[in-house]
This record gives sequence, C-alpha cells and structure tokens, in this order.
Amino acid sequence: MIKISHIRDHCLLLIICILCSGCLPSSCRRIEPQTISPSDSLSRSIASSIVADTLSEPLILGLSRLKYPRTVLYGQSNHLFVSDTKTGDILIFAFNGETEHSFRVQGINFPYLAGWHSDTLIVFDPETHQFHSVIDSLSVDSVTITNVPQNSLQYALAHNSHLYHKAVTRDSIHLLRRFDRSGTLTHELTLHGSSWKHAGLLRSVENRLISLSGFYPQALSWTLDLSLKPDTLRWKGFDSPMLKRTYAFDQGHGRGAPLITSSATWTGDYWFVLNQRAGWLRVDIYNSDGMLKYILTEHSPTYLRNFYPIDLAVKYIQDGSYQIAVAILAPQPSIHVYHWTPTHSI
Repeated sequence: MIKISHIRDHCLLLIICILCSGCLPSSCRRIEPQTISPSDSLSRSIASSIVADTLSEPLILGLSRLKYPRTVLYGQSNHLFVSDTKTGDILIFAFNGETEHSFRVQGINFPYLAGWHSDTLIVFDPETHQFHSVIDSLSVDSVTITNVPQNSLQYALAHNSHLYHKAVTRDSIHLLRRFDRSGTLTHELTLHGSSWKHAGLLRSVENRLISLSGFYPQALSWTLDLSLKPDTLRWKGFDSPMLKRTYAFDQGHGRGAPLITSSATWTGDYWFVLNQRAGWLRVDIYNSDGMLKYILTEHSPTYLRNFYPIDLAVKYIQDGSYQIAVAILAPQPSIHVYHWTPTHSI
C-alpha cells in the first residue's frame, strides 16, 4: 500500500488518509445534526463564558522557502526549527524571524522533528523508521526501530534519554513503544480501539507522556515508563462547530470523524491547543487539569475554505509572555509567529 506518492501522508503524522473519508471544518455539509454529547455541551457552556483575546498581526516566516511545513520546534537558544516534508529541508529561524540557514539530514526525505536530547536535535524518518541524532546540522548517529506495522501512521517523540514511537493502523490494534538511546525496546503497549481515537501527536509534560487525538477533545496520559494504565486528559471548554459531527459519527452516522485539532503543546503553565476553524486561527489555552483559561483568535476572522494550520510550538519568555509559532500548510505554506501575554494567573 505504501507507494512513493503516499509516503508524505504517512510522514505527516496525522491521519490525512482517513481525512479523505472524514472532513475538515470547511468541507462538511452545511445541513448538520445539532446533537452533541453532554460533556461537549458542558464544554460549550464553559467556552461561552470566556471572552476571546485578539491576537496581534503575526510575523510571517518562510513564505519564499517553505513548500510543505510539517513540524515546528523551538531550540534551546531561541531558534525555531521547521521541517519541510516536500523539500526535505530543515530550516532554522532566529528569534527575530530571520532565516539563518537550512540543511538536510542525509537519507531523510520526510524529516519529522521529534525533540531534543540535551543539545542534540532528534529527527525521525518515518520511511526508514530511524531516529537521527543531529548536532550542528550533521547526523552523528542513528538508530533503527523494528517491527513497525505496515501501512501505519507513525508518531515520534524524543524526551530525556528515551525515544517514543506510536503506530496507528487501520485496524483496532495499535502500538505505543519506548526505546532507549541505542534503539533497544524497553516497553511496549498495545492500544485498542478506533484509529480515530489514537491518531495524534506525542508530547511530554514533566513526568508524563501524552498521546493526543486529532479527532476528539481529549488525550491519554501515561507515566514515562508506560507501566501504569493511562489517565484521560479532557479539554474542558473545547468548543467546535464540528462536535455535532463527532457525536453523529460516534452514533454510527457519517463517513468519518472530523479533524477538530491538529496539534497541541505544553509550555510554561499551559496547554496550547489548535482549534480548527474554516478560515482563521484559534488557539485554546488550558491549565494542567485541562480547564480552558483563554481563547486566542485572529482579528476579524473570515471564512477561507482551504485554511489549514498543522502544528505549533510555543516558547516561554522570562517576562511571563509566550511566543507562539504556528505552521500553516494552506493557503500559503508559512510560519506565523505571535506574541501573547496572559492577563491573569491560572
């Protein structure tokens, strides 16, 4: 099933192939069922009580360089790293937005920025199932993980001294595994249930591993050693016009679950969650318990059918503010960088 023309879908680390049978906010029918779940109804009530903050005009990066931005990651020296899965490049931007330089890791056509081990950048290659250790733009070491299910969507994370890999299949059995720096398997979990439930990025928060879902307003949370049963982290206050289609899909109706969030990340004191909208950026901000605290939205939002934010990275600034970098896939591949200061404590 995996052909060269399909590999990009696998390296996107979202369930893009399933999106062909599901829908984005811009692509679903205008006549929708109106029923949502009780928990979604409560979330809608919470969201309605919060006045949205309006984001300032963004600093836009990479318009002339980026073709297919997929992952964004802040470095330890205030640099922003961006992977491009069409060109195979990794671009580095300075804190002021200037492009410092770009590089390619030899042998990787579809780079995915998995994280850091100290000052070493870890880049995952979903085509060869390899984690590359990159120092000064050069791959100094690589490890290959084995027994990856065929045709699976792959998600990767480097945290502390371990590597994490999630493989989501078209069936009801999926894998979440932890490896040491040498690529030796140290723990393996079988995840059961619909691929829609488990399709989402991997993140880390202190001593927890977080498995996000792009199609439900919740995440699963394990201890880093994966030894205990997971807790559920629900985004309490997540409101979306697509929740009614999610509920309908859960009831056995519809051709696919809708994508409601393409990425989330934890920085400082908050979760920053992309809340998909048909035409404008919206970022929901939650505390560690998953309770909505802020809503950030662009000035004068308007409908735009092919608007697609795909990933975000957030940098905490010592003055208590945050820099939010969002990878925009369409209509123009680019990175939008915003500055935001909380108006109250959590």
